[in-house]
Amino acid sequence: LGRFTARRPALVAVASGAVMVALALGTLGMKVDYDAFSQLPKGTESARAVKDLQAGFPAGALNPTTVFVRSTDGTPLDPAELTQYAGKLAKVDGVGAVLPADAKGGVALLNPGKTVAQINVVLNGAPYATASLDLVDGKLKEVAHNETPAGTTALVGGVTSSYTDIRSANTRDLSVIFPVAGGLIAIILALLLRSLIAPLVLMLAVVLSFFSSIGATVFVFQGMAGHAGVTFSLPIMLYLFVVAIGTDYNILMIARLREEAERGTDPREAADLAIEHGGPSVASAGLILAGTFSSLMLAGMAFLTEIGFSVAAGIVVSAFVMSIFLVPSVTALLGKWAWWPRKIKVRQPATEDRELEPISS
Repeated sequence: LGRFTARRPALVAVASGAVMVALALGTLGMKVDYDAFSQLPKGTESARAVKDLQAGFPAGALNPTTVFVRSTDGTPLDPAELTQYAGKLAKVDGVGAVLPADAKGGVALLNPGKTVAQINVVLNGAPYATASLDLVDGKLKEVAHNETPAGTTALVGGVTSSYTDIRSANTRDLSVIFPVAGGLIAIILALLLRSLIAPLVLMLAVVLSFFSSIGATVFVFQGMAGHAGVTFSLPIMLYLFVVAIGTDYNILMIARLREEAERGTDPREAADLAIEHGGPSVASAGLILAGTFSSLMLAGMAFLTEIGFSVAAGIVVSAFVMSIFLVPSVTALLGKWAWWPRKIKVRQPATEDRELEPISS
């Protein structure tokens, strides 16, 4: 493999890059799933209970969405106005019903001072489904805020509303953690290698391996298994594992490539030696770690199955495609420019300072 890479670095770089790009294309179809109940093993009692509940009631009856109405001036709330308000909520597309609050059929549960009212809204969809999150965070919240009776204000709560906040926080975390972690890793690599081009190549390769891992997971679980989407915590967990582990593997390979460059070895021969001597260590570590994480696929929970597969796939791609083939071949093609702006000084072999003494017979 090392000799072939040394003879055909362009071919190896294109082939390994093409494999990773093809897998990464699956990311374009990724959907994020927040529905915890859909991930339950089908044979469990809780899964059967959810199925029976949805057979006779709207799916949202499992966890109704709660709308709280509060008087802003301290005057008691008008039950008639609350009934009209609840009717407007019930007419929102995607709402199944407004639950009665008492035996008389009232739609609002009032506190003793009648300044706060609770209205329970049942959605047609599952409370954790993406469509339900969009509804609560969109049209339902808009109507709940804009159609409140005069002198009152409204807040939308409940489990579905909580998950919309989790979704917003998760989106924000991804937009912050990804560039910050990537920037810190790039700075560390630049200081370690005293170069700008090599760290850039390594970071691009690691980012590509991350998207390849997500794409492979999307192909398997959304495409083949028919899941509604991948679990919402998958990208951040996969990023932490694949970027960290992939960077470690790259450091092992790039360190050997730099050593060979300092010895004056031709870049293509250096790629051959790096794969020959560093490849077995990377491959062994990758197989052990991928096998360990793949055991999570036997857990029976969709969340753990996706995590196990995605991390194992990411490690395999990072070890066997990125570190062993892509990085050495690209470095061989770049030659001395891989270490720019540093100028590699070829180390001369140490000379023998002392004279050899003849051995008497």
